Amino acid sequence: MAIPIKTLLFIDGLKFAKSDHSLFLADSGEICGNWQGYILTSVFQPIFRSNDPDKVFGYDAFVRCTSPTQPPVAPDQLFLNAIDQENIIQLDRLCRTIHLLNFILLDNQDPLLFLNVNEGLINAVDDNHGSSFRKVIDVLGFSPNRIIIELPVSLINQPRQLHFALQNYRLNSLEVAVHIRSTQDLINLTDSSPIHYIKIDAAFLKSGTTALDQLNALTTASGNANIILTDNDEKYNLIGTSKLFLQGHAYGKPSALAAKFPISAPNQESTIAKSRLQAG
Repeated sequence: MAIPIKTLLFIDGLKFAKSDHSLFLADSGEICGNWQGYILTSVFQPIFRSNDPDKVFGYDAFVRCTSPTQPPVAPDQLFLNAIDQENIIQLDRLCRTIHLLNFILLDNQDPLLFLNVNEGLINAVDDNHGSSFRKVIDVLGFSPNRIIIELPVSLINQPRQLHFALQNYRLNSLEVAVHIRSTQDLINLTDSSPIHYIKIDAAFLKSGTTALDQLNALTTASGNANIILTDNDEKYNLIGTSKLFLQGHAYGKPSALAAKFPISAPNQESTIAKSRLQAG
């Protein structure tokens, strides 16, 4: 899949941005962000359909935070350091924009992109969730059908807020994944709102019964939803189904999608000029 011309135009505008700009193009060609002295970069963890384990179905994006003068911090801590709700909104949207740009640059097939939304943003935005990010998607010329917004597990205990966020994202043509902690969460969820993807940490599987029995129960209870079992430290020997997906270190650690990005480094020839030259 070719890089959309809108993305190339956008990145061309970043080629001369300074490294203290909120978005900038690194020497490697990677899109990075700057936030309160930290450099933000993207890593992606693959997700596989259990009955097609050789083909990546999607990638879950995570932010990495480094600093030339301070120790690295976990993303959760970075959000905790945000001074107010407006800061949380800006940081959350910046992270998703960085992930989307790097995904577009390196993607040449058709996997989905899963993007986490911080709980603070859900609570801070009181109307039309997803409208601002949908504008970013459109500016970059990317298909919203390939983006899945991941909502935090805390929303399971806030059904009205969850339903409101679901409706808003869908109005902006963005599909949603919801994190749960138990089969009961799943039953409550599917009874109230149709969900396309449901994620559950492997650690929540109960001991005493086989993983296969529990996964079969989850997929049966999920109705039309797809189950993504996350944080797998070991591979399961199970019969795959089209509704079950697997994610975790056993299937691939979060990492950059490539060592070299296809965009020229700053101060080299124009991205657009180079693209046209190659096309001609």
